[in-house]
Amino acid sequence: MGIRTYTLDAFTDRPFAGNPAAVCMLKEPLAEDAMLAIAREFNLSETAYVTQLSGGVYGIRYFSPIQEIPLCGHATLSAAKVLFSTKSLDAVDFVTGEGLTLHCFKVGSEIMMRFPLYGTVVSEVPESMLVALGLDSVLAARFCQETKMLLLEMGGAEALRLLKPDFEALQASHQGINGVIVTARSTDAYDFHSRYFWPWAGGNEDPVTGAAHTVLAKYWQEQLGQDQFRAYQASARGGFMKLKIVAEDRLEITSNAVIVHTGELLV
Repeated sequence: MGIRTYTLDAFTDRPFAGNPAAVCMLKEPLAEDAMLAIAREFNLSETAYVTQLSGGVYGIRYFSPIQEIPLCGHATLSAAKVLFSTKSLDAVDFVTGEGLTLHCFKVGSEIMMRFPLYGTVVSEVPESMLVALGLDSVLAARFCQETKMLLLEMGGAEALRLLKPDFEALQASHQGINGVIVTARSTDAYDFHSRYFWPWAGGNEDPVTGAAHTVLAKYWQEQLGQDQFRAYQASARGGFMKLKIVAEDRLEITSNAVIVHTGELLV
């Protein structure tokens, strides 16, 4: 059986930046063990599996090389880019494996996604985690139950960029989370910068993480008193997005993706 596949760089407007994702366009669903095996073969942070349900409605599931992921921004953006590039569509709805519906729209040369918006609660951060991250202290520590992400605010975007975590020690420092977001206020064209480390569920560092911004947007709304942001994820590849909070539980994420490879997977 041949599966049409695409590799894209998401949250960027140029190749070889942003976050790479694989998209598999399925004619019929695959077994979970097959999807995990293919994700390991691609060895990217996420591989998305897309199946048409009806008209402009598609099922989507996300797998890292380690496990299924409930929500992935850059793989959703990539899947929307594939559909908008290959079909006469200006809007598409994705239904995730957990039944969440994600709306995506073509907006000029960009793509806007409507995602959930999540709050956080004050949390403790283990001293061993600070040591693993190379931090003496943080300005705030929050936890998001829905995404199981720990959010830490530190001082200074440049210091954030220079972090070199000990990932083995980081993974050992905390249990029960999917990843840790480290963020800082920015003094450049962006409102805030972030990085996302997730040795618990995916890889050491995710280049650009849409799902993390469903947590970051609400946090920075509280800190900055605004509803719209320009956000930059300061990984080695780097990526950007525009955020707009449109309701208490709803976020619009706008960015772009670039198709860098197409092919057929023979399984």
